[in-house]
Amino acid sequence: MRDDESVIRSVPARSAGRAFDVLELLSERPSPTSAGAISRHSGIPRSSLHYLLVLLRDRRYITYNQNKRAWTLGPRIGELCGDSPLLTQGLAVLRVFESAPHCLSIREIAAATDMSRPVVINITSIMTSHGLLKAQQDGTYSPGLELVSLASRVSWADRLRRLANPHLVRLRDASGETANLVVLDDGHATYIDQVESRYSLRHSGWVGRHIPLEGTATGMALADDTKAHTVTDSIEAGVTAIVCGVKGSNSPAAVGITGPTWRINEAGVRRLCVMVEAIARETGADLTANF
Repeated sequence: MRDDESVIRSVPARSAGRAFDVLELLSERPSPTSAGAISRHSGIPRSSLHYLLVLLRDRRYITYNQNKRAWTLGPRIGELCGDSPLLTQGLAVLRVFESAPHCLSIREIAAATDMSRPVVINITSIMTSHGLLKAQQDGTYSPGLELVSLASRVSWADRLRRLANPHLVRLRDASGETANLVVLDDGHATYIDQVESRYSLRHSGWVGRHIPLEGTATGMALADDTKAHTVTDSIEAGVTAIVCGVKGSNSPAAVGITGPTWRINEAGVRRLCVMVEAIARETGADLTANF
């Protein structure tokens, strides 16, 4: 074996490769990703992955979302990008204002996002110039009116989500699995709401994510809303999706469940299909009456 091959296959090099695999995976995910999903997609054993995630978290390359029990890229990634802020940094700044009762200073935004002061100054300046933030005379910031303009363009989706959410909660409670609301979006399907299963092993963190129509239960359900459709391993290995189309929305929509294939099989696919179909009909009736 040549010396360079020995280095490539050494333990430090393999560990570095795994770290890059995790960072690249999270960079491709629009929402927090669970440790289980990271392990499946990267091929890293859970026992080794735990220590790697903790190390990357301690160095601020990734961040753990306690509410979703999942991981995202951390602020250190953005700081390495110099003068080119990441979209994730802008989203992190906007999320700070979700629970803020007042305007926020640069110092408060930096503390809440765990980003450095220079990075926050840079990203807030860009966001202000585009109307996403408004600078106050005292040097603090508040959400800008451009956000209202953007939100108005997808108000139907927000209304759909509010009307369908109680039905998703009931579907989650009845099936035990994660319940999802998806809509047709320019040739693919987009998750716009998700009520996560209470099981520790569950399908989660997919709100905002796009999936193809071809070969998926969602694609079949959007094309044929007369019954529930079941597909295994299409969106993720070891995951089964059961989805049924919903009538009454401005855009074709569907509700369904996703969960570990073995647990879906144990519960009974036909039994779960009946649940999904019933919730889809009830959701459709609610949308027809109130949308």
